[in-house]
Amino acid sequence: MRYATMVAYPNEEGINRLDRQVTELGLEYRAIHRMELLADDTVAMFAEGRGDVEGLRRVLSESPEVFEFSVSGDDAGFFAYTRYAADDLTRMLMEGRRESSYLIDMPIEHTDDGGLRVTYIGTEAAFADALSDQPDGVRVEVERTGPYAPGSRHVVSQLTERQREVLEVAVDLGYYQEPREATHDEIAAATGLAETTVGEHLRKIEATVFSSLHVAVSDR
Repeated sequence: MRYATMVAYPNEEGINRLDRQVTELGLEYRAIHRMELLADDTVAMFAEGRGDVEGLRRVLSESPEVFEFSVSGDDAGFFAYTRYAADDLTRMLMEGRRESSYLIDMPIEHTDDGGLRVTYIGTEAAFADALSDQPDGVRVEVERTGPYAPGSRHVVSQLTERQREVLEVAVDLGYYQEPREATHDEIAAATGLAETTVGEHLRKIEATVFSSLHVAVSDR
């Protein structure tokens, strides 16, 4: 069994009016935990994010593309259920799943540069199907592929984009080597962050990793 992680980028033609309005609020969508393309060509989506919750409620209530929604939480972190009219990007992600033999490994992640990171599970032939029918207005890039290892991928998916960046730099500089080959200050210089911020990110990364390992061991 293999996986392929791809990032889909809608261009100006591929961004619908609802996406533009949400983007203008400066919201940060962290992940889509569930997404289904329904028989009436609407999409039911359960997503996590942070930002202007009242602004989000206003946009969703005023949008003709949204048929129903519910938002829980506050600006520091919210969960939103939305049923809205399907667009080309969503159809590309979800229709192919019905017609091909690959699966989508949730969650779908929002990237800092406006893309959607999707990991498919299946065979090489299934991944070819996933890339064969790209609609106008959407550009797809293959980010990585290889044998599927669910544990490591799921741990990384729990980290924020910034935490993943700090972790990658820390590993590259040898922070986790024995003996340690890098300091917080060197990681800070490489990432452009303050040393105290790097330390905070590393503590959160390690807490996430060790918590996941504890759950995995407990489940055996």
